[in-house]
Amino acid sequence: MVRPDNMTLRNRNAAMEEINVISFAIDELRLYLDTHPNCTEALVMMKEYMNKRHDMMKAFTEKYGSIEAYAINDSDKWLWNAGYMPWENGEGGFC
Repeated sequence: MVRPDNMTLRNRNAAMEEINVISFAIDELRLYLDTHPNCTEALVMMKEYMNKRHDMMKAFTEKYGSIEAYAINDSDKWLWNAGYMPWENGEGGFC
């Protein structure tokens, strides 16, 4: 297996951070909607963020591999563990 270069790792880590940020916002919106279920503004924002996260996850998976074992590609090989795990930063440590 060929390991990515430093620029690729920086780009991967930056993309992962963007996914983490949008995921956090979605979690916060979900909590808000639990107590304010009729807030149409929050519901619209939730849908927008969910769509954005979906697109970001798809782009990440296509470029760097899957973040989730449930979203592996349709290859005839098991590739989930071929690269760095989502919690690894690629430099021998963790995010």
